[in-house]
Amino acid sequence: MDGPGQMQAFRMGRLQVGLVTDEAGLRAVQSLRAIRFRGHPDRSDLDRFDPLCRHLLICESEGAVPLATARLRVLDSPQAMADSYTGQFHDLTALGARGMRLMEIGRICLAEDARKDPDALRALLAGLTRQAQAARIDMLMGCASFTGADPARHHAALGYLAARHVGPASLRPRYRSALALPLPDAPRATQAEGLARIPPLLRMYLGMGGWVSDHAVRDPDLDTLHVFAAVEVSRIPARRLRRLQGLAQG
Repeated sequence: MDGPGQMQAFRMGRLQVGLVTDEAGLRAVQSLRAIRFRGHPDRSDLDRFDPLCRHLLICESEGAVPLATARLRVLDSPQAMADSYTGQFHDLTALGARGMRLMEIGRICLAEDARKDPDALRALLAGLTRQAQAARIDMLMGCASFTGADPARHHAALGYLAARHVGPASLRPRYRSALALPLPDAPRATQAEGLARIPPLLRMYLGMGGWVSDHAVRDPDLDTLHVFAAVEVSRIPARRLRRLQGLAQG
């Protein structure tokens, strides 16, 4: 059932895009996440944050095998930000003091067959955009992950982010996790290499005018290293915003 600030399901070409409304939908989300994040269909990836979130689900028809999913949560108070998935790794006090409405985006994953399917990627982006519009969001944010928790593996990419994309001191999060480490300095030659090593999702955020934290956090549970990433809706380049809005309208 649709509620305030919740988008209605829609079709985009051959694909159905909507928010999970029942247990069957949540099982479909879990089946995809279990394989993507835990490596086995019987290893659950659900956690204490899932009941607090809405779940975007993309498939070819209702009840069909899921092609893509994402976890979304509107955060509109300092307490909600502190108690969020991202908030357990990053101190979001500066954002909480601004009175902004945030949409936390996490657990984005695509089925193996959909990873190179441009329709699935467009549908995912359209769903995220439409839900952000419905909830009147000021900022999109979350943890943008690199595969592998060893910082040395991502030195070039992290150096590129440090040199070009660290967010304003008045907004960016402070350290919270004991597993946090500062972004490294890197020479220009390494920065150029680093750009090629930025994950596609984070590259998309940066292309929308996004920024990152001045530190990264190791996550042994998922064997990833992540940075806080944010996109302020008011700062999305006008041309890119028109394209996103057009995409969300179908």
